[in-house]
Amino acid sequence: MLSPCLIVDDHEMIRDTIGLMAQALGIKSVITAEDGAEAISKAYHEAPNLIITDLQMDPIDGLEMLRLMRSGRYHLRHDTPIIILTANASQAVISECIRYDVDAFMVKPVKKQDLENRVKQLSKQTKAKKPPTFYFEMYQSDPAKSTEFEHNGVIVFTEEEQQKIKGITEPQNEAQPHLTPKEPSIAPPKEESKDRKFIRWQEKYTVGHQSLDESNKQLLSIINDTYEAIAYHHEDETKTDFEALAQRFRDYTDSHFQLEEDILEARAYPKYKAHAAIHQRLARQAQYVLLQCQADPELYRSEFFKFLRYWWIHHVVREDTQYRDFLLQGP
Repeated sequence: MLSPCLIVDDHEMIRDTIGLMAQALGIKSVITAEDGAEAISKAYHEAPNLIITDLQMDPIDGLEMLRLMRSGRYHLRHDTPIIILTANASQAVISECIRYDVDAFMVKPVKKQDLENRVKQLSKQTKAKKPPTFYFEMYQSDPAKSTEFEHNGVIVFTEEEQQKIKGITEPQNEAQPHLTPKEPSIAPPKEESKDRKFIRWQEKYTVGHQSLDESNKQLLSIINDTYEAIAYHHEDETKTDFEALAQRFRDYTDSHFQLEEDILEARAYPKYKAHAAIHQRLARQAQYVLLQCQADPELYRSEFFKFLRYWWIHHVVREDTQYRDFLLQGP
């Protein structure tokens, strides 16, 4: 378990509440700090295995503390998992947190289920971190040079890809329901929504391997369930739905990439290395989008859904099907 846990917030009640939640989840040792300056001292002396910090604090805020931690300043452990609490944070601040490899976000006021989800996620796997020198060089550079589309020094989405995501349409002859992301949804009668699909599986989507097709059908299910959550669920029902969908997407990404790469490598696919490189890029993009959605759950309705559609059309339909004929030829 991620213990000891350091909780940083300038409101005592918030520190105490999150601390009690953490202990209820099995985190035995909880340390608290009122601001980033005190947190740095506590991090040095107590060596926490998890930090949960607010953003807006004086004299050192959560973002500056994240920068200092990742840069290895004051001999701090640079790869400590860090969760940042957000409340109306700007896109620029969220993007800067992502550039410094924040591990997760939680929206204030924090709910026990949200904390449990983040702790479970980080207990299974934390984000890989670059060496401290990498972050220190970013720290010394002019922040104005960064953009919201950069992460770990690599462009997450090029301008061209941004346009593709924003203007993505369904494959030809595929009906696409009209959807206004932030428009209040009205739940239809149950009998009308049972067979409602955003995209239906067709044989033209096959990649020439049954196991890979079954895996891609899992992604199609995530896309259709996300559409249903956006279009047909009431506002108060969707937050939990989106959290679950995001986890299903993480699990799909991990299992699908491993399966696909194992098959292509075993079959000696000539473009195996290039395809594996595409997977690495998609994984970074997915991580970026999911972190944005954690910081601002409204983005599940827009950025997450657009990214799922982009993944399906741009990667599965246009890229994965390129090896279909090769796999159909057999071993």
